[in-house]
Amino acid sequence: MRLAALLLLPVMMLSAVAAPSIHLERAAEVTESIQEHFWDRKSGLYASKSGGKEPEMIWGSGVMFSAVVGAARHDKKYRPVMRKFFDAMEGYWDLKVKIPGYEPARTQGGNDKYYDDNAWMVLMFLEAYELTGESRYLKRAEETLEFVVSGWDEELGGGIWWHEQHKGDGKNTCVNAPGALGCFRVARFEKEADAAKWNAFGEKITVWTVKNLQAPNGLFSDAINVKTKEVNRAQLTYNAGLMLRVFLSLHARTGERFYLDEALRMGKAANSLLDQATGAYRDPIKWAHLMVEADLELYRATGDKAYHERAVKNGAHHYATWKKSPAPDLITQASLARELWLLADHETPVGVEFWKKSDKPKAVR
Repeated sequence: MRLAALLLLPVMMLSAVAAPSIHLERAAEVTESIQEHFWDRKSGLYASKSGGKEPEMIWGSGVMFSAVVGAARHDKKYRPVMRKFFDAMEGYWDLKVKIPGYEPARTQGGNDKYYDDNAWMVLMFLEAYELTGESRYLKRAEETLEFVVSGWDEELGGGIWWHEQHKGDGKNTCVNAPGALGCFRVARFEKEADAAKWNAFGEKITVWTVKNLQAPNGLFSDAINVKTKEVNRAQLTYNAGLMLRVFLSLHARTGERFYLDEALRMGKAANSLLDQATGAYRDPIKWAHLMVEADLELYRATGDKAYHERAVKNGAHHYATWKKSPAPDLITQASLARELWLLADHETPVGVEFWKKSDKPKAVR
């Protein structure tokens, strides 16, 4: 090779590494727009509607927090935003009860909390902890998980209720799936005895959910009514996505092939959740982005590019929809931002390295 070519080689290699990420550009664009139209810099909270004054409920706030965590991986200007937002959400944290948890709106005490709202927060706080190493995120994840699992009882053989006050009489996949995953992921940061406790609880939730809510195609029904035992057989993307991640987590920790096979079976069955006209998931993005996250995790676990391509197709459709006419509500835009940051993670060294570490089971202390 000529000397000139040798001298150019490092530059060529650097250019390849530094190739622009279309998803990184789109994620930054959407997030900056959200910051302009939804964020109240003074309070640290986000409005529920573009240009509005009323703060978002805790579910949408949790989705937005996940988007900010994704942004903070790539742009350090979002680190202080993340901290301020986390502190501002203390207004939802109910300290007037034996086991504290997040209320749907800023707490007045005695409101009916959703166990699933809190389960999402566990996962997001753990991701913030992995990103920053700041112990307050891990501490709050542990505290919130204690509230989530307090929703378990032995009616119908177990399971976590959807509502603290049992409104609707339902035990739902949308809380049991992230509840189980939260147990497995918290266990990674605990000493041996506590890790064993959380892993055992996560396995107990998983067994109950599979027994009561898994459909023959491998996907999961939405809920079961405890009083009537009637099953709502609707199959929604966020239920599929979280249970798929539960199986991947079990496989990563145990190495048992059965769990990977179940995740793969669900990954294949998720094609039934696609809109054939668009190639994107048929559900609203506030649910669908969680299946996209599962697709990306399954891609990392298997190397099968079909799952990455499915995620990319969703991102392209959702971004085009936003570009044409941005939704007025925060949760829709926050879901898009989160989805785009996750896609950007697979095109950037910082993102690839983060998930390489995060996906790997950690030795208990």
